Amino acid sequence: MVKRVSLTTALLFALSLPLSADIVTKRFNWAPIQGVQKVDFEWNEIAISEIRFDLGDTVAPIRYSSSKAVVRVDNNSRRDQEVGVAVAVFAEDGTMLAAGSAGIKLGDLDKGEREEFTVKFPYVYRNLRDAATFLVTLETKLVGSGSPFNITR
Repeated sequence: MVKRVSLTTALLFALSLPLSADIVTKRFNWAPIQGVQKVDFEWNEIAISEIRFDLGDTVAPIRYSSSKAVVRVDNNSRRDQEVGVAVAVFAEDGTMLAAGSAGIKLGDLDKGEREEFTVKFPYVYRNLRDAATFLVTLETKLVGSGSPFNITR
């Protein structure tokens, strides 16, 4: 009896642990046309095809920048997913010029849906005009993959 209870408890514990999310990073050359950069980036049926860079202005008196990248994310899978995006911008010599992240605030990105994530660069932004490359990191996790008690739509 103790063996059966221990095995059941261990199995329930293992199934209730959250599974780690899948993550991948890809480098692109900086080449936005009127602020819009087309990219070809897909992972786990989540696609990023466009990033709109806005070098922004400084908001006085707090010296906060309105610089941002708006990342278009499409869920082309048949399952709802939790999605996060990070963008880091680099100069030719490898110096990081700006970095930020964004993602789903509430819920998830439903199957077949499109969302725009705003990645803000509020404080480290002054040299964005020297950008040569940027990295995009995409983190995905199927909704309901962390626990046997989650029910997907």
